[in-house]
Amino acid sequence: MACKMKDDKSILDELVCINKPLLILAGPGMGKTYALAYKMKYLVNEKEVAKDEITVITFTNEAAINMRKKISMEGGETYIEPERQPSVIWTMHKLCHRVLRIYYSKAGLNKGFEVLPSQNLKEILIKDCAQIVGAKRKDAAETITCRQMSKCDETFHLKCVICSQYQELMRGFNYIDHDDQILLTCELLRKNEGILKKIQQGTKYLLVDEYQDINYAQWELIKLLSKGNANNLFVVGDDYQSIYGFRGGDPKFIRNFRNDYAPNAVVRHLPKNWRCPPNILKGAFHMVQKYNGGDITVLDKFSFKSKSDIKIKVKNFEHHNPEAGFIAWKIREIGPSYDVLILVPRLSYAGPIKRELRKKFIDFSCEYSIEKTDLYLMNVLLNWLKEPTNNFNLRMLIEEIINRGASDIPAWQTEFKGKKESQQKREEALKQISDFWTEIGKGKTLYTKIKTLRENEQFTKLVEILITLRKTHELKTDIIRFVSETIDKLKIWRNIRNFSEELDSAIEEIKSLAMPAGECSVRILTMKKAKGLQADYVFIVGLENNILPSENASNVEKEEDSRLLYVSMTRAKKELYLLHSKTRDRDITKVKIAGKSEFIDAIPPQYIEEIN
Repeated sequence: MACKMKDDKSILDELVCINKPLLILAGPGMGKTYALAYKMKYLVNEKEVAKDEITVITFTNEAAINMRKKISMEGGETYIEPERQPSVIWTMHKLCHRVLRIYYSKAGLNKGFEVLPSQNLKEILIKDCAQIVGAKRKDAAETITCRQMSKCDETFHLKCVICSQYQELMRGFNYIDHDDQILLTCELLRKNEGILKKIQQGTKYLLVDEYQDINYAQWELIKLLSKGNANNLFVVGDDYQSIYGFRGGDPKFIRNFRNDYAPNAVVRHLPKNWRCPPNILKGAFHMVQKYNGGDITVLDKFSFKSKSDIKIKVKNFEHHNPEAGFIAWKIREIGPSYDVLILVPRLSYAGPIKRELRKKFIDFSCEYSIEKTDLYLMNVLLNWLKEPTNNFNLRMLIEEIINRGASDIPAWQTEFKGKKESQQKREEALKQISDFWTEIGKGKTLYTKIKTLRENEQFTKLVEILITLRKTHELKTDIIRFVSETIDKLKIWRNIRNFSEELDSAIEEIKSLAMPAGECSVRILTMKKAKGLQADYVFIVGLENNILPSENASNVEKEEDSRLLYVSMTRAKKELYLLHSKTRDRDITKVKIAGKSEFIDAIPPQYIEEIN
C-alpha cells in the first residue's frame, strides 16, 4: 500500500499510513467499517504488527461479529488470514469485563463476581437504596441518570449517598452492573500504573468504531489505553450520528478530538458515499445541520456512487390505518427482491402496520420488546422458582407483580403522578422490602422476609401469590394446574386477543431469528435500532411534532432527535418515504400529536417530492 493519493483507494492508503492520533469523519454509507478493516490489514501485512498488539473496539456485539466477518472473507480487499487477525475485536464492556476477571481483587471485587442481568433490576435496587438511606424512591432518579452518564464526581450530595449504598449492596452479593465494568476498569487503571502498562501491551495499536457514541467513562478508558501510544490511535465516527444521549453519549467528545490529542491530532474526511442517492443524503444533511450546526459546504466535497436523481418522498395521511395500508401496498408493489426497512418511533406504532402486512401475506420480522410482555413475567417467575434463594430474582418478580396490578401495593406510576395517599402507601410498603437488604448478614432470604409480612394487609395478596405459585410449581407434573394458577394469580393474558397477539409476535421473532441472513426482506424496527443497517427502501413513520421532535423537547433534545432522524433517513439505498398523519390513536402515541414534524420542513424543497 503506497502512501500517496490518487483515487478512493489511495485516500485510504494515505490515511492508514498516518502515524498520529487520527479521527476519520465519515458520514452514513461512507465506509467507516471498511476503513477500520483496511487499517487492520495494513498493520498486519505492511507493518507486520503482532496480532496481540492490536485492539479493535466496537460499539455493539453485532458490530464486532460483522467486523470479524469482513476481514475473514477470502478474496475480499480487507481479507486477513485467520492466524494473523487481531485477537481482540470486542465491545468496550467485554474488554473491561476481561480485565476485571484477571485483576478482580485489585478492583475491590471477589472471585466469581456476576454482572446484574437487567437495567430494570438495577433501577429497582437503586430505588431500594434510596429508601435505605432515608430518601424516597423518586429521589433515586438523579443517581440512575448519573450512573448512565458514567461520570462519577463523588460528593456528599444525596445522589452520591444513594450510589454508595447501592455499591455496598452489590458488593455484598458479589455483583457489579453493566456500567461498573467500564467505571471500575478506569479506576483500576488510574490507580495501578503496573496493571495499565500490562494492558497497554495489547492496545499498542488502538482502533475505535463509532467514536461519536462514547460517554465520559469510555472517553477516559480510550485516553488511558492509548497513553504513550497516542500516535497509533485510529478512530472513526460522525458527530451527526450521535444518538445515545440517554446513556451519556455526547458528540462533544468527537468534536473535541483535535484538542484532546493535541498537538499531533489529525482529522480527515472520507468523501465518497457508497449508499444513498444524492438527494436523500443532501436533504438529510441540510436538516441535521440546521439543528446541530457545522459546515454545510462540506456537501460540495462529497461524491456519490449512486447517480439516481430520486427525491425524498413525503406523504400525509388522515389516520394511521390508511398509512399502514399504503406501506403494505407499496411493499407488495416493490416485490420480494428488495430489502425494506420500516422505522417507527416506538413499537406501539408497529401494530397497524403488522396487521396490514399479514393481510397481504407479506413476511416480515419485527423488533420485539420482551420485557413488556406477559411471557416475560412468566420467565421472571420461573427464574425465581428454579432458584428460590436468589434474592435478586425474587425482587424482580415482586416488582413485576406490583406494577402489573396483581397485588394491593400501588404501581410505580404513583411515585410521580399518583395521589399523595397512594404514594405514601407504596413508599411504606416498599420500605419494608428495602430494609431487607440491611439484614443480608443474618442468613435470611427475601422470601422468608416477605412471608413474615403476610399479616400486613398490603402484602397479604402478594404473599399468597408467591406461596401458591411455589407450592404448585413443586408438584412438577401438574403443568396445567401451574399454568392455570399463574394466569389467575398474576392476571396475565386477560383475553384471547392479548394472548393471540403476544403469541404471534413471539413466533414472528423466533421465525426471524431462525431465517438465514437476507431471507426476510421486510424488517420493522424502532429508529434507535437502525444504526449500522441499510435497505433498498426505507419507510419512516410518525413524523409529527410532539413525536419527533419529542414533546417539550429542549434544544439539546431537539438536536439529538434530528440526529436520530438523520441516521434513519440515510439507511436508504434506493427510495426513502417520510410519512406523517393528522391523527393517531392515543394508545399508540401516548401524547397529542401537533401536525407535520418541523424536521420535514427543515429539508429544502428541491430534495422533496410530495406524494398525493
